[in-house]
This record gives sequence, structure tokens and C-alpha cells, in this order.
Amino acid sequence: MLRNSQRIFEEYERWLKNSTEEMKEELKMLSPEEVRDRFALDLEFGTGGMRGVLGAGTNRMNIFTIRRASLGFGRWISDKYIDPSVVIAFDTRHKSSRFAEVSAEVLSSIGIKVHIFAEPMPVPVLSFAVRELKASGGIVITASHNPPQYNGFKVYTSDGTQAVPRYAEEIIQSVNGSDFFENYSPKREIIYNIPNSVLDGFLEIVKENVLHLCNDFESISVVYSPLHGTGNYPVYKTLSDLGHRVKRVEEQAIPDGSFPTVKSPNPEDPKAFSMALDVAGETDADLLIATDPDCDRLGIMVRQDGKYIAINGNQTGVIMTHFILERLKGSLPDDAFIVKTIVSTDLVKSIAARSGVKVRETLTGFKYIGEIIEKSEIEGRGKYLFGFEESYGSLYGRHARDKDAVSAAALACTIAGFLKRSGLSLIEYLEEIYKEFGYYLEALVNKDYEGIEGKERIEAIMKGLRESRPSAIGGFRVRKFKDYMEDSGDLPTADVISMEMEDGSKIIVRPSGTEPKIKFYLMAKGVTNDEARRKIDELKELIEGIVGL
Repeated sequence: MLRNSQRIFEEYERWLKNSTEEMKEELKMLSPEEVRDRFALDLEFGTGGMRGVLGAGTNRMNIFTIRRASLGFGRWISDKYIDPSVVIAFDTRHKSSRFAEVSAEVLSSIGIKVHIFAEPMPVPVLSFAVRELKASGGIVITASHNPPQYNGFKVYTSDGTQAVPRYAEEIIQSVNGSDFFENYSPKREIIYNIPNSVLDGFLEIVKENVLHLCNDFESISVVYSPLHGTGNYPVYKTLSDLGHRVKRVEEQAIPDGSFPTVKSPNPEDPKAFSMALDVAGETDADLLIATDPDCDRLGIMVRQDGKYIAINGNQTGVIMTHFILERLKGSLPDDAFIVKTIVSTDLVKSIAARSGVKVRETLTGFKYIGEIIEKSEIEGRGKYLFGFEESYGSLYGRHARDKDAVSAAALACTIAGFLKRSGLSLIEYLEEIYKEFGYYLEALVNKDYEGIEGKERIEAIMKGLRESRPSAIGGFRVRKFKDYMEDSGDLPTADVISMEMEDGSKIIVRPSGTEPKIKFYLMAKGVTNDEARRKIDELKELIEGIVGL
């Protein structure tokens, strides 16, 4: 809720009185405009947890916003479980380890046993550990691939899945009912370091999953960059144990929350591969791979005709889906299924249909994929094979309930090694898939709108679409307009609008849940790559008209 000028000043004074000496000095240096920005709102604890810029104030990530979030989550856990316990992991960002310590102290103070990793750890390992240690929930301190000035706080339920809406709403209420400056006394005797055997068990399962699918592959040469994050040891060890020849980008193997060698530690951005490309020039590597700081997303570049070509998250999902189904041909259970988000490529529907495999769709966010996996296992209905989202996240295996770049790296390199026996690259394999099923292309257009005015602008765009419900956009006639706030089917309601054109092209619009932007997902299909590309370009030209509604 937005504070008025008087309440902003009152909250600022309260922080000046109760903060640490270091934070008080920071607060005293703020201009009136900066005070408004930092205290007009509380940093939102939403369905994806909490993420924001580091600094003093209610609208920043700091030890007091962490204390409040931890207390709220802890109280929710305590209400649900007789003997509650929580697993905590953190990434390599600035203040991540300190925030993890604060969270552990707060939780222990209300009687919750805490299992905390001693070193920065990938998100999927946290998900695995929650399940392995039979904990009541989990916390990860991370801001994924956001810029260095950001950090975040994500919560997990007892199944190792990020909290889905029916739980998240309760947690949000509990957090909002807690205060930044509540006193607490840590009970260090119930804070435990997690043994190395948990990570070892995770890595062994990842390796076994891949070898069970395919053990007749050649060793390939791989250049790997952890982009200063948590993937360094887990990915390197897994690929090496599988027999691949791995060369790390040594400068980017150093954990560093400043991410000094990249503009953005995001494997979706080809610029993040700049140093990997330099190393590849020395090694003639088959693949270049990179993982984001919390190691749940994988980026890939493939050597093709003497140069390296990036493949995106949709293409990676297509390659993996096709390969998995081909390898399991003849042994697929009748109730096998693939999962993807609604904004991910529809090509996998055609691929899966040929094998008689269902594709289940979810809203954006891997927590929904995790929820489907868990529900299918509890109910004994359906055999999960693979899940992915266009934003470079996937999960092969049922060892975790979140996206896993360690298993994705292992699977991608193993597929490349298998194809190498036939003289094929991942690019050539993808081209064969396109020739059989058609050229499906996708694009993402982001529109950034910063601050409170930006938030209002995003809301106005969504409202304009809902009120106009356009029957045509540019040269495209809209065949189906779907507002997920009103017509979500079996999915939870969401602030998402989908417009399907008569030729099958799609525009899906949604505000980002973690950043001040609105996202436009574009999808098109053509008989040729040029036809699909032309349609995508035409859809891109329509965006300015939509934001002007």
C-alpha cells in the first residue's frame, strides 16, 4: 500500500531510530526524493517471493526486510507443522550469505530447526535438499540473473516446489502481519550445517538419470562458464564424471557478486558468452555452456561451420523433448507427459503427439511445473518425463521440483555426444526437427516502465487490452482472445492475456512478476524459416500499437 507524505516521513524516522549504525548513515545521506522512493512502498512480497535493490528502506533488500520476510514465513510454517524445519541456501551475490544467516537466526528464534548450506549452492540443490531432509520448507537468497545491485528471497514448500498461489497468499498475509524491527533471540543449537553428502547425492542422481536415458555417447569438448555463480563445482564435476572434456572460463569461475566480467550474468544474453568464446578459440570446443548465478538456467552455443551459434530456451526444450521421446520409444508408459508453460513453444505439442505423449501447460513460473510433478506422483496419475520453459529453465528427472541447470547441462552435453557419433550437431538436429514438424519461431519483447508511474502504465496497458478486446491487430485477425483473469480453465487466474490469430500466430502479454516491465511473447509457424521469421517481424511491429491502447 502506498504511503502518503506524512507516513513516509514517520516510517523514515522509525528506521533512523531502529536501524544499524551503518544503515543510519546511509539513511541520513538520502535526498527527499530518495526517501520517498525507499519508503513510499514496502518491498512487495509476492507469489515469487521478494526481490529488489540492496539498500536501506522498506522498499529495499536489507537485513530488516529479510527479518520480516523470514518471520512471516516462519510463522506460517509453524502453524502448519508440529516439528517444523527449514532448509536455507544462498547464491554468490552481495550480502547473500549474511541474509541467509539472518534468516536462520530469525527462524531458530521461533523454534524452527534450520538446515543451512555453508557454501553458495544452486537452487535445484535446495529443492532436492528440502525433499531429502524431509523439511517443512525452504528459503533461497538469490536474485537469479538480475544486475549486481539486486538480491532476493524465495520460499519453498515441503515438496521442494516454490510456493504456489494457494500457499503464497497465506505466506504473504503472514509476512505483511510481521514487523521489520521485532526483537528475536537466535537458538543456535537448532541451526545445523548441511553435510556434503546432500550435494553428493544430488549429483549422483543427476548423473544416473542421464546415463539411464543414454550411455552410448562420445565425449565432447565443452567450455563452461558459471558466470561467477553457484554452478562451478556441480556442473564441472557432473560433466567430468560423464566423461566430457570440460574447460572452465577461469575468470568467471570465481564467485563474485559484482559479476565483474559481464554486463549481465544472464545466459540468455549472447554477450555473456564473450569470454567463453575466447576460450573456445583455444580449444575448438563442441559446445559452450553458461549457467546463471543460482544455476537454474542454462545457455548454450553450438559450433557450426567454424563459428558458434546460440540456441534459445525454446530450441533447447525442443531438442531435449525430441531426444527423450526418441530414446524412450517403445517403452513409453501410456500416461507419460511433458510439461511446458503457456508462453513456451507449441512445437513440442506436435513432437509429443507423434509419440502419443500428452503435453500439460502451466502458467509462467516453474513452480507450476513442480506442482504438476508432485500432484501426479501423489495421485499416481501420469508419468512425468520432462518440463521446460522458454526462459532457459528445464528439469529432467524427478529429484527436484525446480528448474535445474546441472541436469540440463548434463543432458545437453550427452545429447551432443550422441549426435556426434553420427556427425550431427545440435543445430543440424534442430533443423531436422523443423523440416519434419514445421518452423516454429518465438520472440520476446520487453517494455520497461520504472517506478510507481511505470507500474501504473503497465496496469493501463493491461486494462486497455481487456476493455478493447481487439478483433484485429494490424494485418492479423484475432481468432481467440483469452483473459486468464476470467478464463483460466484448470489453471489459476493470472494477469495474462493471450491473442491467437487466424494463422495460428500468438501474442501473449503479461507484466513481469519480478521486474518493472511488461512482456510480449510472440509465436509464429511457417513452412519455411523465412515465412516464420516474416510473421514474427510483423508481430513485433504491432507492439507499439498495443502499448498505446
